[in-house]
Amino acid sequence: MRKKPKESSHYLRYRIYFVICLFVIFFAAIFFRAFQLQVLDSGKLKQMAMRQHRKTINIQSKRGDIYDRNLKELAVSIEVDSIFAQPNKIDSAKGTAKTLAPILSMSQSEIEKKIKSQPSFVWLKRQVDLKDEERKFVSSLEGIGIMKEARRFYPNRQLASNIIGFTGLDSTGLEGVERFYDSTLKGASRKYVGDKDAMGRVLLFEDLDKTVPVQGMEVELTIDKTIQYIAEKSLKNAVEKAGARGGTAIVMDPLTGEVLAMASLPTFDPNDIKRFEPRHWRNKNISDAFEPGSTFKLFLISAALEENMVKTRESIFCENGSYRVADRTFHDHERYGWLTIPQIIKYSSNIGSAKIGERLGKVQLYRYMKAFGFGSKTGIDLPGEATGSLRHYSTWSGVTIDTISFGQGVSVTGLQLVTAISSIANGGFLMKPYVVRSVKDSSGNMVSESNPVILRKVISEDTSKRITDMLVGVTEQGGTGVKAALEDFEVAGKTGTAQKPDLKNGGYLHGAYVASFLGFAPARSPRLAILVTIDEPRGEYYGGAIAGPVFKEIAQQSLSYMGIFPANSAPKVQFVKAPGEPPAEEAAAVEDEVTLPDGTIRPMSVPDFTGKTVRTVIRMARDRSFDVDINGSGRAVSQRPAPGQSVPSKGPVMVSFQ
Repeated sequence: MRKKPKESSHYLRYRIYFVICLFVIFFAAIFFRAFQLQVLDSGKLKQMAMRQHRKTINIQSKRGDIYDRNLKELAVSIEVDSIFAQPNKIDSAKGTAKTLAPILSMSQSEIEKKIKSQPSFVWLKRQVDLKDEERKFVSSLEGIGIMKEARRFYPNRQLASNIIGFTGLDSTGLEGVERFYDSTLKGASRKYVGDKDAMGRVLLFEDLDKTVPVQGMEVELTIDKTIQYIAEKSLKNAVEKAGARGGTAIVMDPLTGEVLAMASLPTFDPNDIKRFEPRHWRNKNISDAFEPGSTFKLFLISAALEENMVKTRESIFCENGSYRVADRTFHDHERYGWLTIPQIIKYSSNIGSAKIGERLGKVQLYRYMKAFGFGSKTGIDLPGEATGSLRHYSTWSGVTIDTISFGQGVSVTGLQLVTAISSIANGGFLMKPYVVRSVKDSSGNMVSESNPVILRKVISEDTSKRITDMLVGVTEQGGTGVKAALEDFEVAGKTGTAQKPDLKNGGYLHGAYVASFLGFAPARSPRLAILVTIDEPRGEYYGGAIAGPVFKEIAQQSLSYMGIFPANSAPKVQFVKAPGEPPAEEAAAVEDEVTLPDGTIRPMSVPDFTGKTVRTVIRMARDRSFDVDINGSGRAVSQRPAPGQSVPSKGPVMVSFQ
C-alpha cells in the first residue's frame, strides 16, 4: 500500500515533463515563425504590404523643347488632362460609363470594361483636351479624377518630322532626334504615392520627388526652319509632278558639316502618328541606300587627279559609245569619240569613267572611296543610319572596277554623298555631319555644344579647285546639268541617273530609276552643298531634267534667304574721312572700317580668334565676309594675318587650332 503514492508521484513527474516539453516545442515553433517573418522574410513581406496598401503612379515630367538654329519652336510639351477612375468609389459603373462616353469620345462598353478591370485605380483615357466646363463636370463625378500630364506637340506639323521624330504615350522618344536624344530631353519622372484603406480606396496622394529637377533639357538643332520649308516644298512639287514614289533632299553647310535641311518623302504628321505607316517615319536620307550612278564619277576623277593618273587636258577615247570588258559591254547615252577629262564629267561618259578607273586600279579606287566615307556610317547624331555597301577590292570581279567607276555595284546613302561632295567644296576636308548645335538646361545654361569635326583630309586643295572647275562645266551650255544652273552664281554639280537593282531576282528593274543631282553653290565660295534624289519618276527620268530644277529652286531661294548675293549686286560703300585722315582714295589701304549706305559699320580688320572654337571662327569670318582656312581642331592658337591687320584682298585668313 505504501508503494502507491510513490508510483503516483513518479507518474505525475512524467506528466509535468511532458507538458513542459509541449510548451517548449510550441514556443520554439512560435519563436522560429516570428524570426522567419520578422528577419528572414521581412523584405519580401514588406514589399507585399506596400503593394497591398500603396498605389504608386509615375507621371513623366515636362519634356525639353526642340528648336531650330534660330530658336524657332519645332517640338514643345503642353499640359493636358488624363482621366482616371477609382472603381471602388463608383456606385454604378454602367451609369458612369454612359456619362463619360461622349466627353471622352469612347464607347460606353469600353469605359465600363476598364472600370471593372481594376479595384482601386485605372486610366480611362490619357492626354485628352477638355473644355473648362467638361473638366469641371468630370471632376465632380464620384470616383473619377483628372491628373495633369505633358503631351508632345509639333507646331509645324509635317515640317522636319523625319528629322525630329516623335514620342510615345509615355513621353519616350521613338524616332529621330526625339529618340537619339531621349535621355537628354526626357528629364526625370514625377512619382505620386497613394495610401489605400481596407476597402482599397486611395486616401492621399503625395509628391515624393519635390526636390528632383524634373524638366528635360532644351535641344537646338542645326536645321534652319525656312530652308527646311524651301527644301520640302520644292521636293514635294517635283515628286508630284513626276508621279514618283518619293524623294529626298539634303542641304548642308560644306564648311562645318551642319545639316541645314533634310527632306524626305513620303512623310508624316507626328501629332497624329496613328494615321501613318512605319515607312512614312523613315528618314530616307540616312536609312535608305541606293546606287549613286553618275554622281560617283566626280569622286573617281578626284582620286585620279590626286594620284596624277590623269591630266586635266588629257583626252581619252570613249569607243564611240560601246566598250566591251570581259563578258560585258558598256554604253554611253551618246556616241562619243575622244573626250578630255572635263568633258567626261560634263557629258557623263560611262566609258571614259571606266577607263579612268582601270588606270587608277582597284586598290587605289577602293582606298579613296573609303576615304570619302562610302561603306561606313558618317556618325551623324540620328538613329537608323545605314552603312551602304562597298565590297573589299579582293572580292571584285573582272568588271567591278568598271561598274563602280560609274556608280553601279556600290550603294550609298544620301548623307554620305552630300558629306563627300562637301569635302570637295571646302578644299578637301571630310567633315562629320551633325544636326544638334547645343543642349541647354531649363534655365538656359549651356550644357553641351557641338563644333565642326574634321574626320580627315581626302584630297588636296589644288585637286579640289580643279574638280570644281570641271563640275561647273556640268551646269554650263552642253552639260547634263544645265537645268540646275543659277542666274547669279556658278554651280558646281553632277547629275546621276541610276537603275534600281532587282533585289529578288538579281540584275536591274526595268524602267525603275533614281534621278539625282549633287552639287554646291556658289562654286568658288561654297555656302550650300545640296543633294536631290527622285525615286522612280514616270516619263522622263534623267537626273539633270528631274532633280536639277529642284536643286536650282532650293539653292536660289536659300541663298537669297541667307542674304548671299553676287559681288556685282552688293551695295557700294563710301569711306568716311575724319579730320586729319588721308583722302578717301588712300584710305582703302589703311582704314579698318567702312560705312554702308544704311549707316551700318562693318569691320574690315582681322579679329582676334585666339581661344575661339572652329565654329565661332567660321561664324565671325562669315559676318565680316571673308574666308578662313582651318587647320586642326579644338581652339584657335595662331592666325595669319595677325589680329588688327587688314583682311587680305586675295586668299583666306589662316587659323590654326589645337
